[in-house]
Amino acid sequence: MEVLTEVDPERIEALRGRDEFFWLDLAPPSTADLDALHSLLGLHPLAVEDTREFHQRPKLDRYDDTLLLVFYSAQVVDGIATPVEVHLHIAGDFLLTARHEPGGPLSEMHDLGGPHSEQYVVYRVLDALTDALFPVIDHFEDRIDVLEEDVLSDPDQRQLAIIYRLKQNVQAVLRRLVIERDLFGAVTEAIMELPGLTGSREHWRDIGDHLQQVTGELYRQMDDLGALTSTYFNANANRLNRLATRLTVLASFFLVWSFVSSFFGQNFGWLVDQIDTLKAFMIWTTIGLVIPSIGLAIYFWRRRREWL
Repeated sequence: MEVLTEVDPERIEALRGRDEFFWLDLAPPSTADLDALHSLLGLHPLAVEDTREFHQRPKLDRYDDTLLLVFYSAQVVDGIATPVEVHLHIAGDFLLTARHEPGGPLSEMHDLGGPHSEQYVVYRVLDALTDALFPVIDHFEDRIDVLEEDVLSDPDQRQLAIIYRLKQNVQAVLRRLVIERDLFGAVTEAIMELPGLTGSREHWRDIGDHLQQVTGELYRQMDDLGALTSTYFNANANRLNRLATRLTVLASFFLVWSFVSSFFGQNFGWLVDQIDTLKAFMIWTTIGLVIPSIGLAIYFWRRRREWL
């Protein structure tokens, strides 16, 4: 099996003339490439038109003896997970993949090595795109773990914005993969029914299981982010409660001090006559300020675990 990375009309015509299966991987396809492939591969005009316009939902279109499968993977770029859209035109004697992102798992597969059945090649391409989702899941998991630790240790208003942005990022990937997962049963049947595409059905269960696993993990991470939002508000409320408690404790001391000071600051005759020396002043200060303060401090210290 040959792997082509550019449109070479002579090689394509020769391969089709020998009825030899080949894989043409274009990243990205140009308008001239698509115009040439319309006649070289006999692609349906609607299939070609769909490949001209990306940002479509996952879908499966059948055209006589070819299929158009819009399949999504994902990759992490600058800390953000971005969906990767791949258009697969599948027939009994060729596989055409068109994508806008060069590199990635498909470029690493160009040297498959050894003879393989046509269905196995299609399986390997879809399997590579599906397996590329697992590093994205790990990326989300790592970010959620870090956010949980930060929120529990020191809640901050900026964390709430980060949680919402991460939740939107997870939703952007999940929204496409749910459609892809639900569609994959029909994809398997359509590929098995293609004339000239020989191979085994067993491989497709592996991809279906992986899609189920990935979407399940994304659903769980959405729940984790929702719970993390509640955790943020609870942690922030607890922080405010602790601050209010500390202020209340401090205000309690000032309440006692203000009461005693205001009482001894009145011009009663007895007070004026009795507190006329430094010794008397120190005695009444100890009785009126220090002893109540110590008692109040002991009370708050014993209740510190409950309040603080």
